[in-house]
Amino acid sequence: MELHLKLHEQYFLKNIKEKLGNTSISNEVSSKYESLFLSGVFWVLSGLSIVNKKRKYLDEVLGKNIINLIYKLVMQCLQKKEINENHIYNFKKKKYFLSNIDIKNIIKKSKCVKTNLNDKIRIDRKEYRRKEKGDTQFFVKWSNLENTKSENFDINNHKDDNKLVELKLFGDNYVNLDNAKKTDEHCYNYTVVNSLFSRKRVTKKKYVIKGFSPCSKKWLYEPNVISTLSAIQVLFLINRISEDDISTKTLLEIYNFLYFLFDEEKGFFHFSLNSFLFHFDGDMRFMFCTLSALHFINLLLKKRNIHINLYTNRQQYIDWILLCFNLDGGFSNLPGSESHAGTTFCAVNSLILLKDENQRTCFSSNPLLRGKIIRWLCDRYDNQGMNGRVGKDSDVCYAWWVLGSLVSLKVNLSELFNVNILINFILKCQDKCNGGFSRIENSKNDVKKEYFNYYERESLAYKEADLFHTFFALCALSLINHNVHRYKEKRKRKHELFGNVAFPQSLENTLKQMQHVHASFAMPAHIAH
Repeated sequence: MELHLKLHEQYFLKNIKEKLGNTSISNEVSSKYESLFLSGVFWVLSGLSIVNKKRKYLDEVLGKNIINLIYKLVMQCLQKKEINENHIYNFKKKKYFLSNIDIKNIIKKSKCVKTNLNDKIRIDRKEYRRKEKGDTQFFVKWSNLENTKSENFDINNHKDDNKLVELKLFGDNYVNLDNAKKTDEHCYNYTVVNSLFSRKRVTKKKYVIKGFSPCSKKWLYEPNVISTLSAIQVLFLINRISEDDISTKTLLEIYNFLYFLFDEEKGFFHFSLNSFLFHFDGDMRFMFCTLSALHFINLLLKKRNIHINLYTNRQQYIDWILLCFNLDGGFSNLPGSESHAGTTFCAVNSLILLKDENQRTCFSSNPLLRGKIIRWLCDRYDNQGMNGRVGKDSDVCYAWWVLGSLVSLKVNLSELFNVNILINFILKCQDKCNGGFSRIENSKNDVKKEYFNYYERESLAYKEADLFHTFFALCALSLINHNVHRYKEKRKRKHELFGNVAFPQSLENTLKQMQHVHASFAMPAHIAH
């Protein structure tokens, strides 16, 4: 079997130019694919990056006009919402949330020194509430005065004082008596000064969150963690990650959005604001998407001298993920449900993202857990392919979910499977005429077309090639190729002569043209680091 990379590249280009790049579609028209718009853009762009190792930037194949259009479409999906401060306290979010003043100070400091986000400017909440009530005397600071209770005092005796009366607002900003009115030649009136303070308005804090919705129809779709992750990944792929493209202020407000969805009591992240407000159950996919989005935000902020500690609630995250671990060795979507390859992928990679200060994961201290997960993933090999659950048919996309989990666990795939059989199964699913991959073998599709045309639309067994399965099939092929060659190099260093896997020469030459895929984020590895 041969891998037709050029044909699959044309398949991606056809979709991005005809469907995703079509601006003539009216905003009033609704489509069932709208909820997957940003995810679909990511599949196409990442797929185009993977099929050609020599391509550095996507504008080489798409053109700057398409790249600019994609950037515009992505940023149109960004939604903004202001959160009432009472909600911040009621939902116990004050230790995570950044106000507009905090963000302003962080950006200001980051321009000259490295800033730790956990050391953000902290203002006493009691002090702030008293300021809002207008209790101005609480902030009056008298310096070097013996008789502070008298209403009038002689200013000539205190000419050397740096500041006689100061009002502390934020940081080192002060209001002094230089502009206060005199009641006679030598004295200030305290009541005049006090009225001056009461007229000085304190900047009110605002708490803003920003997130990405699946498409630009903001009245129909609300921001969620999956779309937010897809949008950030798209910006990385099209190289639009500068301050002008997505500002630090926006990144910190997205950080606010993600942490607002965190359930303090149970330890998981919600899907959206509505799921948070209505107390829906957690989902392993949302945990992984949130942690991944925070990872990419952290990459951008580090380049701008701002550092986020993602492990503030590290143990809570880990505890909830382990609650979803089942006795058979797989992870479920939520505690008590059935194990699934997709949710196992999310759980494994979430645990890997949650490293401690010494860059150690929970698998380092618990090899038994790692062994049980590997055993369950190996059991997903069925009928020369991969399935997602016990008793289910094989599907080409599960080659990515299963093999991606195993590679993240640092496993040599050639020791567990006959990788040539897996590659052969994936290649049988490709459409050799139009490009793309279907969910099952193409030969089975031919049988359905010949004998069951009348039932073709309703049949779950018959599926045309689609972007989802095409993208993950190519990711799985790249992952297998890189994993096999990585362990080949290790064997060479150890001078081991036997045990190497051999691919057909033509197939090996084609696989070498593919970009190395990150096992967690399904995008070129050099971009995700």
